[in-house]
Amino acid sequence: MMSKETASSGDKKYRPPATGFKWAGPRLERALNQATIKSPILRWLLSFLFLPMVCRFGMRINYSADNFYVEVPHKRFNRNAYGTIGGAALLANLELAAGSYLFMRTDGGHRLVCRNISYRFRLPSNNGLHFKVEPISQDIEEGIKSNKPFNAELKVNVYTRGDAPGKPGHRIGRGEVTFHLWPVQESE
Repeated sequence: MMSKETASSGDKKYRPPATGFKWAGPRLERALNQATIKSPILRWLLSFLFLPMVCRFGMRINYSADNFYVEVPHKRFNRNAYGTIGGAALLANLELAAGSYLFMRTDGGHRLVCRNISYRFRLPSNNGLHFKVEPISQDIEEGIKSNKPFNAELKVNVYTRGDAPGKPGHRIGRGEVTFHLWPVQESE
């Protein structure tokens, strides 16, 4: 006879979301995370292997605590039938920009997953995109130091690309993103 398990059994421990790389130990994972923040070549290689769509977007990330921004060129891959940046491409790049910001802030010590994303279109973009990411809640540092799972809310202002690299043009919209973060544990 088969035993029935109920979903309400409270004796099970909290299990964080699936991690992906079971073969890699936490030290190797953290070292690889930190190396991707510092090395653009390694970042390109890993995105080519594991995230080929990101590689095709042509995203450029400035990992600087003082001036973090992400730029995406106006490529055929990003455009819709009207010649403007497509909504799906914009949302995907918005999520990647916000995730890269959190990745930088945690120094690769946390895994993250997007919980919610919203975007308000203001103007279409006939140029590339420039993303500026800011935290909505100031408790991100506390969450990182607590070494426990937490949620982070971010505001992303979307601009057209300016005349020079790293310079924003006019604002075309604003997004809000919520991520769930949990630390890479040494005891896995």
